[in-house]
Amino acid sequence: MIIFKKFEINSSKDKGNIMSNRKLTILVLGALLIGHTNLLAAESAEAVPQEQQVSDKQPQQASDSTAVPFGSEDLSATDTSEAGGAVTQAELDGVRAEIATLRDQLTQRLDKTIANSKRSLSISGSTQTRYAASSSPNKNGFLFNSAIISLKGFLKKDYVEGKSISYTLGLGSNTSYNLQPTDAYLQYSIGQSLDIGKPYLYVQIGQQKKQFGLEATTTEDKQPAINTAQFASKLGLSQRDIGIRLYGDLFPVVDLGYNYRIPLIEYSLALYNGSGPNTADTNLDKDIEGRIVINAPAGYYSPYRGLALGGSFYRGKQDLYKVGTTLIPNGEGEGEKIRYGTDLSYVSAPLGFTAEYVIGRDEKNINPFATTLANVTRYTTKSAGYTVTFFYEWGEQFYKNSRSQSRNDDWWPTTFQPFIRYDHWDPDTAVANNESNITTLGFNFFFAETTKFQLNYSLSDDKATKVKQNNFAAQFQFGF
Repeated sequence: MIIFKKFEINSSKDKGNIMSNRKLTILVLGALLIGHTNLLAAESAEAVPQEQQVSDKQPQQASDSTAVPFGSEDLSATDTSEAGGAVTQAELDGVRAEIATLRDQLTQRLDKTIANSKRSLSISGSTQTRYAASSSPNKNGFLFNSAIISLKGFLKKDYVEGKSISYTLGLGSNTSYNLQPTDAYLQYSIGQSLDIGKPYLYVQIGQQKKQFGLEATTTEDKQPAINTAQFASKLGLSQRDIGIRLYGDLFPVVDLGYNYRIPLIEYSLALYNGSGPNTADTNLDKDIEGRIVINAPAGYYSPYRGLALGGSFYRGKQDLYKVGTTLIPNGEGEGEKIRYGTDLSYVSAPLGFTAEYVIGRDEKNINPFATTLANVTRYTTKSAGYTVTFFYEWGEQFYKNSRSQSRNDDWWPTTFQPFIRYDHWDPDTAVANNESNITTLGFNFFFAETTKFQLNYSLSDDKATKVKQNNFAAQFQFGF
């Protein structure tokens, strides 16, 4: 029948439209109903008596029965007789009005309850609520540590080679309770990104997380310990910055059966303002950052899967200050800022460890009375820090075959992860007895897809202030 063939063509063109299943079903039934009534009305308009119509068609159907394929014969006469007569124009208009009413009601409900955007949009986020207690000074209390919401999507999606343009916008609040942008960047895939057996290459511009070592690159929701390593915050490595970054990988090892991909080499090269997040550049120089990671070329079931060795460097300029935040003068005074780091990690199940060592060099002014560059007294501080973490986990959350199981309820495999971490920081290697050491015993409980509960007990020893502390923290982190 011609009506059915036309509907198939139209429905194939509308596959890309954003429409709910209920709305599509109503429109399909309405099109079929209107099309069938149009066919009956057209046949009745010929004003041929029903008896003559049946008698004329019977010989033709008998003679053509061997030539007409099954399912393509004309059943309009039989349908008309079963319907009890032809459909009038008034009845046809009534059906159309009912369908239009249902369509308007459904459209209004979708407009009221579903958010729309011009481009694709994915919303995610995480929140951390903490209870902390310290022995020196003796204090405790509940703390809203951070809340982050992230918006991601595609501005232009390439379905042929995957050379797409995507965006990320994150908003976050920490203990200062000020809502500020966290990530705000555009990403473009320079090379193809659809074939997992080939290398990837991307360029990313905007405010983003620095890619130095392990501590700085790990996002807030995936850090094993509640507090980051001391060197990450002291050297400004955990901050975000504004700039452009080129990154990619080479020689990927692929297992299609498990959708597994691990590149032999990962690399990153970035150019930043160097002034930190949500801040305009304070000088004319730019900071350069680079990182390279060599992964073990291991298959999915190899015991070496998850073994990686990385190296990072960061070099730039920083402003010279008098006491406080007064620049010398107008930001013309600049000093060297250099960081080097290496890291080794084995992240697998059930055993794993991470180790990272970082060296920093900072050129500063130590003359509080300097007002010009001629009066500046430069001093280069050499700092060093390292952290080592061992963990053991039991559970099924990190196994794909367990996560993909189909359950009737909101089920997710649970995992338990105890760990121990040692964190050492020396702010000036030329000065004796000024180190700070923190030993942390922790336990992470992953009991939902985006939720975990963390317990940390740490012993800290600050030799510069000769203060020892016992610290306890419990943190509930959930995401969506």
